[in-house]
Amino acid sequence: MVRVLAPLALLAAITIAGCALFSDGPPENFCRSDADCFRAQGEVCDLEAKKCILGDGGIPVPDAPADVPADTSDAP
Repeated sequence: MVRVLAPLALLAAITIAGCALFSDGPPENFCRSDADCFRAQGEVCDLEAKKCILGDGGIPVPDAPADVPADTSDAP
Protein backbone atom coordinates (compact mmCIF):
# COMPACT_ATOMS: atom_id res chain seq x y z
CA MET A 1 0.00 0.00 0.00
CA VAL A 2 2.85 2.39 0.86
CA ARG A 3 4.52 1.64 -2.47
CA VAL A 4 1.40 2.89 -4.25
CA LEU A 5 0.72 5.97 -2.12
CA ALA A 6 4.28 7.29 -1.98
CA PRO A 7 4.58 7.87 -5.76
CA LEU A 8 1.10 9.40 -5.87
CA ALA A 9 1.94 11.76 -3.02
CA LEU A 10 5.20 12.72 -4.73
CA LEU A 11 3.39 13.34 -8.01
CA ALA A 12 0.79 15.50 -6.25
CA ALA A 13 3.53 17.52 -4.51
CA ILE A 14 5.40 18.08 -7.78
CA THR A 15 2.19 19.14 -9.53
CA ILE A 16 1.28 21.64 -6.81
CA ALA A 17 4.82 23.04 -6.70
CA GLY A 18 4.87 23.37 -10.49
CA CYS A 19 1.60 25.26 -10.54
CA ALA A 20 2.78 27.59 -7.79
CA LEU A 21 6.11 28.16 -9.52
CA PHE A 22 4.64 29.15 -12.89
CA SER A 23 1.66 31.05 -11.54
CA ASP A 24 1.65 34.79 -12.12
CA GLY A 25 -0.61 35.41 -9.16
CA PRO A 26 -3.93 37.19 -9.23
CA PRO A 27 -4.59 39.58 -12.10
CA GLU A 28 -4.02 43.27 -11.60
CA ASN A 29 -7.08 45.42 -11.29
CA PHE A 30 -6.46 47.67 -14.30
CA CYS A 31 -9.55 48.95 -16.05
CA ARG A 32 -10.79 51.09 -18.92
CA SER A 33 -14.42 51.30 -17.74
CA ASP A 34 -16.65 50.23 -14.84
CA ALA A 35 -17.45 47.03 -16.74
CA ASP A 36 -13.86 45.84 -16.20
CA CYS A 37 -14.28 45.94 -12.39
CA PHE A 38 -15.97 43.52 -10.01
CA ARG A 39 -19.28 45.36 -9.69
CA ALA A 40 -20.81 42.88 -7.23
CA GLN A 41 -18.44 44.22 -4.57
CA GLY A 42 -19.07 47.84 -5.53
CA GLU A 43 -15.87 48.46 -7.45
CA VAL A 44 -15.76 51.29 -9.98
CA CYS A 45 -13.06 52.33 -12.42
CA ASP A 46 -10.91 55.32 -11.51
CA LEU A 47 -10.30 56.55 -15.06
CA GLU A 48 -7.29 58.68 -14.13
CA ALA A 49 -5.43 55.90 -12.31
CA LYS A 50 -6.86 53.13 -14.57
CA LYS A 51 -7.49 50.99 -11.47
CA CYS A 52 -10.57 49.43 -9.92
CA ILE A 53 -11.36 51.02 -6.58
CA LEU A 54 -14.04 50.33 -4.03
CA GLY A 55 -16.77 52.87 -4.65
CA ASP A 56 -20.14 53.47 -3.10
CA GLY A 57 -21.69 50.84 -5.36
CA GLY A 58 -24.33 53.25 -6.59
CA ILE A 59 -26.04 53.34 -3.20
CA PRO A 60 -27.77 56.70 -2.79
CA VAL A 61 -26.74 58.74 0.23
CA PRO A 62 -29.76 59.89 2.23
CA ASP A 63 -30.17 63.59 3.00
CA ALA A 64 -31.17 62.98 6.62
CA PRO A 65 -29.72 60.52 9.12
CA ALA A 66 -31.58 57.24 9.39
CA ASP A 67 -32.62 57.82 13.01
CA VAL A 68 -34.48 61.05 12.18
CA PRO A 69 -38.11 60.31 11.20
CA ALA A 70 -39.39 61.97 8.04
CA ASP A 71 -42.03 64.68 8.48
CA THR A 72 -45.16 63.37 6.76
CA SER A 73 -47.63 65.90 8.19
CA ASP A 74 -49.50 68.31 5.93
CA ALA A 75 -49.27 71.17 8.45
CA PRO A 76 -47.22 74.22 7.42
